[in-house]
Amino acid sequence: RSHLLGLIEQLLSFQSTGNTTNNNNEDDAALTTLLKYLKEVSLLCLHISMMQPQHKTITPIKKLPFVLIEDTIDSLPLNLIQRVWSSQVHSSLCISSYIISSNSNNDIHNNNNILTSPHLFITTSKFVLLRICNKILKLLSNRDAHANFAGSIMILLARVFPLSERSA
Repeated sequence: RSHLLGLIEQLLSFQSTGNTTNNNNEDDAALTTLLKYLKEVSLLCLHISMMQPQHKTITPIKKLPFVLIEDTIDSLPLNLIQRVWSSQVHSSLCISSYIISSNSNNDIHNNNNILTSPHLFITTSKFVLLRICNKILKLLSNRDAHANFAGSIMILLARVFPLSERSA
């Protein structure tokens, strides 16, 4: 977590220094580093949980990617949350690219299902993802201005949680 907070601090420092071209390049580099870190941690946790499926002690490992994403969402302003969640520049690294489960093929090589893989997506992880989505939706005070972003969050909830799930 301390490494994640250091990456977030670096990204926020580039955001607050101004909007010059050099700062934008540094900002993009800091964002790329943060997104790579989140994705690599998620892949590592998925790999560990797939290699040790019978162990009960790996529950914290299964929950770790979701907790790190929640910390990221809690630490960033809305404009950066949108970039981290669904960025066109970093489309393969943004969080939504490896949460959304459109296929039932839960293979480690399918980067669309990293966090929704049954190896990681346990009950406690589901609650953290639900909390993350609710926090983001609460931040979107003006739904008209952020309709696309709010819609993508709601579509994610509809894809990930079954309709019978009362909390989603």
